[in-house]
Amino acid sequence: MTTRREQLLESAADLFAAKGFHGVGIDDIGEAAGITGPGVYRHFPSKQALLETLVDRTMDRMLDLAEHAEDLDTLVDLHVTLVTEQKPLISVWVREQAALAEDVRRSLRTRMRRYEQVWRDALTPRRPDLGSDELSLVVGATLAMLNASSLIEGPLQERRPLLCRLAHATLDA
Repeated sequence: MTTRREQLLESAADLFAAKGFHGVGIDDIGEAAGITGPGVYRHFPSKQALLETLVDRTMDRMLDLAEHAEDLDTLVDLHVTLVTEQKPLISVWVREQAALAEDVRRSLRTRMRRYEQVWRDALTPRRPDLGSDELSLVVGATLAMLNASSLIEGPLQERRPLLCRLAHATLDA
């Protein structure tokens, strides 16, 4: 059973993805979750806290999946799955970082560097021809492409095989 807190997070992710963080009010989030706007404050102190929770959860999930991946192919598969199955969440994560407090952005950047390092470590044996800076560029470009696909209109599930092929093509280019 989904808790009210989870309903609020899901509603906020959908609304932030559709209208942007600044285009959504607390009443909109409450209504989408089946409660009044002020009722949201029983679960989160602010709209900002909702956004921070969404971004933190996304990054934590990405790191957890990456740190348990066996190889680069698994990393690609996991990230593409995350992008296609959690499109609103990834869209919010991509577009709304500027709306976060500086300390949250700093924490996010630190964890993103850890995530990218897992990818670089997995790519290194496959691409011994690349130096450290080039590995960073290839990984960054691949992740940016995959994450940006969350901004494309329409569902991504049927595009999953293409996204995997594009990611592998970028990593192998």
